[in-house]
Amino acid sequence: MSEKIQCNDGVNQNLINKILNQMRYHPENKDYNDIPRRVLLITGQYLPKDTTEIALKCKTLAEGLVDKGIETHVVTFDPWKVGHNTEMGGVKLHYIGNNIKAYSPLTWALTLNMEIGMAVSNILHERGQIDLIHAHQWEMFPSGITLQAALDKPFIVNYYSTEHHRSPETSNPYVDAIKQIEWKGAYNSDRIQVGDEWLKNEVIRYYSPEPKKVNVVDSSKSRWTKNVVRDYNWVLKNFDLNREMQFNGGKDEDE
Repeated sequence: MSEKIQCNDGVNQNLINKILNQMRYHPENKDYNDIPRRVLLITGQYLPKDTTEIALKCKTLAEGLVDKGIETHVVTFDPWKVGHNTEMGGVKLHYIGNNIKAYSPLTWALTLNMEIGMAVSNILHERGQIDLIHAHQWEMFPSGITLQAALDKPFIVNYYSTEHHRSPETSNPYVDAIKQIEWKGAYNSDRIQVGDEWLKNEVIRYYSPEPKKVNVVDSSKSRWTKNVVRDYNWVLKNFDLNREMQFNGGKDEDE
């Protein structure tokens, strides 16, 4: 009789382990606590509407995250699908538009952020909390910074270029405003991703983030999305440590 009970306990424990694996949670292994279960990607460009580097990278990344068991939500601009939510390749897509007529990419980006905020509010209402925010290119940085402050969640930014390179030797209020947005993205983010060493050095040169915060993720390499998830783990782990230090008056508990 006791052997039968022991066998049932073993079966029950196996079932529990399977459930925990599906939840990506292992109480005995802290590393699993640093794996995000729900990620938000914010991008103005996404396939099939756009065929740019950003669009391709965001779609590949989103599907790669889903393959790793991470629930992935993408908020993206598509004026033909406004308000439409769908699932493609396991990725949950939320399409937004911009009803405010914009006369420049700057005003378009700033007014679009109101729509991003509403879309994210709906996600939170329907799905619950998210674990990490990942914004692609400067147009998405303002909404990412706002969400970071409101939700107290880690914030990652991707630079594909900088305004210093797009508008070299140009100084006017428009260009300066975009540079300030890019600077705030570098300052407020918990991690900065770039595609190569050259851009990493340029971001550090112009916006002065801590060098260890900037990481090169080359999307031309195979299995590059695995490196992004490793970044997510690093961010979550250090985000918790930074919060602990804040509560301890800026001192590590071991000090």
